[in-house]
Amino acid sequence: MTTQTAARERFLAALNLQEPDRVPVCPWITSDWFQGHYDLDAATWYGSLDAQLEAMLNLYERFPDFQYFPGFRASYGSTVEASSLGCEIKWPKNATPYAEPVIKDLGADLPNLKPGDPYKDGRMPQVMELYSELANKLASMNYEVTSGFLHGPIDVAAEIRGITDFFMDLYRDPKAVHAIMDICTETCIAFANAQYEAGGSSMLHIMVSDDSGSQLSEKHWKEFALPYLKRLFDGMPEGVVGVIHNCSRVSHLIELYIQTGAKAIQFGEDLPIEVAKERVGDKMCLLGNMGPLGIMSNGTPEEVEAACKDLIQKAGPGGGYILSSSGSVNREMPLENLEAMVRAAEKYGTYPISG
Repeated sequence: MTTQTAARERFLAALNLQEPDRVPVCPWITSDWFQGHYDLDAATWYGSLDAQLEAMLNLYERFPDFQYFPGFRASYGSTVEASSLGCEIKWPKNATPYAEPVIKDLGADLPNLKPGDPYKDGRMPQVMELYSELANKLASMNYEVTSGFLHGPIDVAAEIRGITDFFMDLYRDPKAVHAIMDICTETCIAFANAQYEAGGSSMLHIMVSDDSGSQLSEKHWKEFALPYLKRLFDGMPEGVVGVIHNCSRVSHLIELYIQTGAKAIQFGEDLPIEVAKERVGDKMCLLGNMGPLGIMSNGTPEEVEAACKDLIQKAGPGGGYILSSSGSVNREMPLENLEAMVRAAEKYGTYPISG
């Protein structure tokens, strides 16, 4: 068995709540870390697929588990869905682009809002081209696009309305909120399926962000998030595993995420890993939940290894666990600490694991 095949089978076994040969280790390394480590500015990173591909190949060939999460995918920032719905995108120098809200007046602007078309609207066509080109380049190297990513309906709605107004609308005009959520959900479904098609139909999983959902009460989340996330995961391409991400507060929501149809969850530090294992570990694969701003960035390799050992011993028994960060790794995290995470998985993550 090749190293690449072993990494793939390890990842899939964990996603399916099984025990692989050892715990997969997949810190969520995204644009910020790549730009910092390879000394690339935002314009170069987002504007050059070759720069993205070279960086991913360099890292994933060294750490094969990483090619499956976050995996080989195009990087395009956090504004694509919002751009397809008419938001103007701002590009600060050496910073992540952001969206200007397009719904400033519900009565005047909401009637004009239509679902985004991945092949026509905003930045989405550019993303489709990136995925298509990436799939072709990877195929010539015996690799493939392994993952997709999108912001979930609540995150997108908060962008296009403005997060303060959106949360106030939950009380002032819930009917309008449902109308916004419906349009955002249809946009997300179309975007997920278009990514899969443009990427060569090889994606193993698509991750959906629900960070803004953490700011909703359980009651509001059940009404304004749950049905739309469920519709989104039901609308994913057949055979693709849905992964939900929320690196903020999830303690009041974690059981509810089971109802969305997602099979795995990456979650924040507020919920101890052993508690998550007890509450949902028999229903969802757990990814996490090492904080990217603490030991991962500022600790020594020895401290990182010890923290990873603790997570593995608490969440690893029985399978269904992927050692990861709770959110995206920032550019300050040294490579030596990534090596420490891999070393910990190799030393302490071989099955069977006893808690």
